[in-house]
Formats: sequence, structure tokens, C-alpha cells
Amino acid sequence: MLKVYRNAGDAGHLSYTGQSSFKYVPVDEDVELNLGAVANVVVEPKLMNFKSENYRFDTRGNVSGWDEIRTFSIEVRNTREIPVEVEIQRNFKTQYWDITRAGNSGTFEKVDLDTVKFTLTLEAGSIRKFEYTLRTYQGVRQENWRGN
Repeated sequence: MLKVYRNAGDAGHLSYTGQSSFKYVPVDEDVELNLGAVANVVVEPKLMNFKSENYRFDTRGNVSGWDEIRTFSIEVRNTREIPVEVEIQRNFKTQYWDITRAGNSGTFEKVDLDTVKFTLTLEAGSIRKFEYTLRTYQGVRQENWRGN
């Protein structure tokens, strides 16, 4: 178990930040600590719109493929008195997807087949809103997926 403290002022006082437990880490390897959620940094994702389109049918008239389009709005609030860097990871149910961003979503990174990460820096007491539209390809429509 590792407990983390931060400097709480010029007098040299310490303030408890959090704790994390982890398995053995080899010498000179990086470690990522999960110290828990920060109560005064809030991330609120909201599904704003959903639709499906581009239906494909098999020879018997049954639906064999389609696209699902979801638009999300994300509001990030930093009520702390210091700037913060926030990482938001979103996982999708499929590897066949495309994303379109709108607004100041910070840095965007495709982490793996079904995960993206937004990294934002927020000033003290600030709010940032951005949107993204996710298109997922279902059934035979996966053949039309062009990748990111």
C-alpha cells in the first residue's frame, strides 16, 4: 500500500491525497496510481441524441446491418483552487466506430480498439463543455468501416 501526501503550504505541512495498492513493480518501471475520484472535479457525460440509419437487408428482407449514431455532451467542472489535468476515457461496445469531435475537447487519443481518451487542462474554477458524435457499425455494415 502506498499513501500519497502533497505539500499544503509554505509552512511545510502535508495534506493526505489518497492511497493505492498494487502488485510487485520491477525496478525502473513506471507505476500509475489510482488515488480515487477527486470530489471537486466533476465530469458529466450526457447522451444528447441517438439514431440509427444505413440499414442493409439480406436476401430474405431481414435487417443484416446498420449504423448507430450517438451524440454525447460532456461537461467538466473544476471547483478546485488550482489548475487540473483531467483524463476522460470512453469505452465502446465494438471496435467498428468513427468519432467526430466538436468544441474544445483537448487532446484526443485512440487508446485501443474500443477506447478513446480525452485529456483536458482546466484552470482553477473553470468549466469546459464539448461534444462528440460516435458512429458504430453493426452487422454487415462493419465491412464499410474505414478505421480511425
